[in-house]
Amino acid sequence: MKKILLSSVIAASALISNAQDCSDLFFSEYVEGSGSNKAIEIYNPTPANIQLDGVYMMGRERNGDGIPMLMPITGTVPAFGVRVFALDKRDPNGTGTELPIAAELEAAADTFLNPIYVETNSPMYFNGNDAFFLIKNGMTIVDLIGKSTEDPGGGWWVPGDPNTAWWTTDNTLIRKATVKHGVTSNPSVFDPSLEWDSLPEDTFTELGEHLCDCADVSVQNNEAGSFMMFPNPIAEGKFSIMAHKAIATVTLMSTDGRLIYSNNIYGDQKNINVELPEAEAGIYFIEIEFMDGTRTSRKLISK
Repeated sequence: MKKILLSSVIAASALISNAQDCSDLFFSEYVEGSGSNKAIEIYNPTPANIQLDGVYMMGRERNGDGIPMLMPITGTVPAFGVRVFALDKRDPNGTGTELPIAAELEAAADTFLNPIYVETNSPMYFNGNDAFFLIKNGMTIVDLIGKSTEDPGGGWWVPGDPNTAWWTTDNTLIRKATVKHGVTSNPSVFDPSLEWDSLPEDTFTELGEHLCDCADVSVQNNEAGSFMMFPNPIAEGKFSIMAHKAIATVTLMSTDGRLIYSNNIYGDQKNINVELPEAEAGIYFIEIEFMDGTRTSRKLISK
């Protein structure tokens, strides 16, 4: 874990305070649920995969103390796709008095974060009143949830509307599709309703994909993010696919490599409905081959 002074971060970030649309990673979902159910989703608004290793860190600032607790993050965020990070509480026996994360959240996560050396004070232990940072190259803010150096008590709410308390606590926040870049400087006032939609506590169904207007900027180059599925997780084996270009084939594979479903699509179809003959609970990978020969895949969860 790395602690840095906020003043240094803000000074460095002033160089990119006018962030360009669809040019760098930003937070697309924030899950502050019951017990240990905490997750962050990062979206890549560009037509190229972005490697996190050695470049990006993220973490919280505890109760407005001005000292972000940051941890390195690893992996790849695919073009026009997301990567989901969840608090690592998978032990069914819990740790001390803590509860394990929900099975649905575990299934949706790509990476689990909670290194042993920060077990009692993890950067992932946000609870709705901690500013949360995404940092690039050690010093530059590329996104920020909340307001740094401010302790909002139980959480942030819509200014002037006490009926929204607490917007950032016991809720899932989804970034609005119109948002095309992160918050690169500390706001004078944080109004979560401007860029976020608030869903009920322990909503995990939206993790794994993000709708953003950036995906329409370079559709011709958009391979990894050129289709969306809903719902995900699925129930009763039924779901829909919406793509930016014509679909040739749809294939579903189990995590152990078994072919579950395959279908050739005829005609210039971009939107199709799928009904699986088998719908056992578990995690699957769906691959789409388009009429232009490009392919892409996505994780699919069946309840």
